[in-house]
Amino acid sequence: MSKDYYKVLGVEKSASEDEIKKAYRQMAHKHHPDKGGGNEAKFKELNEAYQVLGDKQKRSQYDQFGSAGFSGGAGQQQGGFGGGVQWDFSRGGSEGFADIFEDLFGGGFSQKQSQQKQNIGADLKVHITISLEESAFGETKEILISRMMHCDGCNGSGAEPKTELIKCHSCGGKGSHEKFYKTMFGVIKQQGICDDCLGKGSVPKTKCRKCQGNGIQRRNDSFKIKIPQGIDEGDVFKISRKGDDASHGGSSGNLFVAISISSHKLFKRSGDDIKIDLSINFTQAVFGDKIDIDTLYKKIKLKIPEGVQSGKVIKVSGYGMPKKHGFGKGDLLVKVSIKTPENITKQQKKILEELKKEGI
Repeated sequence: MSKDYYKVLGVEKSASEDEIKKAYRQMAHKHHPDKGGGNEAKFKELNEAYQVLGDKQKRSQYDQFGSAGFSGGAGQQQGGFGGGVQWDFSRGGSEGFADIFEDLFGGGFSQKQSQQKQNIGADLKVHITISLEESAFGETKEILISRMMHCDGCNGSGAEPKTELIKCHSCGGKGSHEKFYKTMFGVIKQQGICDDCLGKGSVPKTKCRKCQGNGIQRRNDSFKIKIPQGIDEGDVFKISRKGDDASHGGSSGNLFVAISISSHKLFKRSGDDIKIDLSINFTQAVFGDKIDIDTLYKKIKLKIPEGVQSGKVIKVSGYGMPKKHGFGKGDLLVKVSIKTPENITKQQKKILEELKKEGI
C-alpha cells in the first residue's frame, strides 16, 4: 500500500527542503523511543519518510511513482529498524541526516568538523579606527597583521625541497578513510579525508625543516585594504583569502575588518546624517542672517531665518554621509543655540531695557 510521506511529516507537497527538515526534527524529537512518551513505530515511519523526502532524487521518484518504488522502506537494505541496516553519510543525499543525528544524539557529524576536513584556514578578525572623513569618502589604508602563511622554505608543500613523495601509510594511498558507528538505526558509515595526507594519498619522505612539514608558518603580513565609502561605527567587512593560510596547499580563510570611528571636533554622525551645533548672537536670531559654516565637503552659506528659536534644527539636504547601499547622501542637521550677550555697554544696556519695557 502506498504511503503518503508528506502526510507522515505533516507538510504540504510543495514544502521546501528546509521545511521538510524542520518538520522531521520536531517530530523526531517528539517520538524518539528514548524519550518519555516516545513511539518507536512512529519514529521508524518518520525516519522512512525523511529518507525519501530529504533526498532530491528520491523525492522526485516518489512524486512520480509513490512509495512502491522504495521496497524495504526508503532506500534501506533489508533488516528493518535497528537490524543491521547500513546508512551511508558520505553521500550528498544524507547531509541533512548527518545534521539531525548531531542534533538528536550529539554525535560526531557537526558541520564544523566537516569544514575542518576541507582543509580551510581559519578566519581572522582585526579592529581598526578611522576618521569620520575616511568613513565618508572611503580610503585605502595599509594594515599589518600576524597570520599563518605558506612556508617560504617549501612554498606550502610541507616537503623539504627536492625530496620525493611516498605513499601515505595511514590511508594506504587512498586519501580517505571510513568510520563505522553502531546506533539504534543499525551501522552508520562516515567517510572523510585522511588526516595525515589531507586527501592526497602521498606524503613527503622528508618534511620541510623550516615548518616541520606543516606547510605554513606565522609571519607578519602588510597589505592595503579599501575602506568602503559610508561605512559606520561597528560595521564589519570581509577581505577574502587574507585569513590564515591552510596547510599543504589548502584554501585560505578570510579576514574580517571591524570599524571604529574616532570622534570629530565639529561633527557627530547619526546614521546617514551629520549633526553640528551652531551658536548665533541675539540680533542674528531676531533679524536672521547668512553664516558661513563648515561641512564634510566644503564651506557653505547657511540661511538663518528671522526669529529663529534656540534649539531649532535647520536641515541642509545632501550634506550628510554617503549612503552605503545606494546613491545619494544624508542631511546636515544644524542645531541653533543663541548666545546671551555678556559685558554689554551702557548704550546696549539702555536699548535692552527699552526692549524689556516693550515685553521683548
